[in-house]
Amino acid sequence: MLSRDEILKPIWYAFTALDLDRNGKVSKSQLKVLSHNLCTILRIPHNTSALEEHFKDDDEGPVSTQGYMPYLNMCILNKIQANFDFNELNKMCWTLSAPKHISGKHLLISGVDAFKIWCIFNYLSEDKYPLQIVIEELEYFLRKLFAAMGCSWNEDRFEDYKMQLTNKTKTWKHKVFKHEGLLQIIQPGTKSPTKMTNWGQAAFTETELDELERIWQENKNRSHDAQ
Repeated sequence: MLSRDEILKPIWYAFTALDLDRNGKVSKSQLKVLSHNLCTILRIPHNTSALEEHFKDDDEGPVSTQGYMPYLNMCILNKIQANFDFNELNKMCWTLSAPKHISGKHLLISGVDAFKIWCIFNYLSEDKYPLQIVIEELEYFLRKLFAAMGCSWNEDRFEDYKMQLTNKTKTWKHKVFKHEGLLQIIQPGTKSPTKMTNWGQAAFTETELDELERIWQENKNRSHDAQ
């Protein structure tokens, strides 16, 4: 049977597709539909009262008090049957998420092939969110795929693509670290400003990093306008 981590990957896409305002909240009515579809595909009884009980303090507007993940774990994932069709789960989640991420007008491959690539990406991606794939693993997979198809590998073209992908996946903190003098941060346990060299997870929360990024960008724009 598939691990819970593998099952969660497509479900995460389906849930985020329902987050229309991108604020981490989804309406209860949408969660009811998603939960019903998940229960049907995973072949478990659907208990609508359990979701109502879980979100009993969120009677109006998007649910948020307890979050969907505890309910998903307790009432759905813990009761999964071994004989469910994982491909059907992928198809359902893809149907919800695809319109949010791709446009048929600019797609150079068929919708069926796009779905297959999405499944491969989910399979190879790390078990953390948002889902990302290690570039070296992507290169290994593509080399094998090209060889199986009898196609030649264009090293220069992939190096250009890898550079673009690396720049996109690097977080703001890595970019700031390389940009000398733009920002000084007070390290935990010190009283004087100094350039941050320890980017460990315990240093700042995501909210703090977002605020620091905003301040850094404002200072950068202000400096540019003054020139």
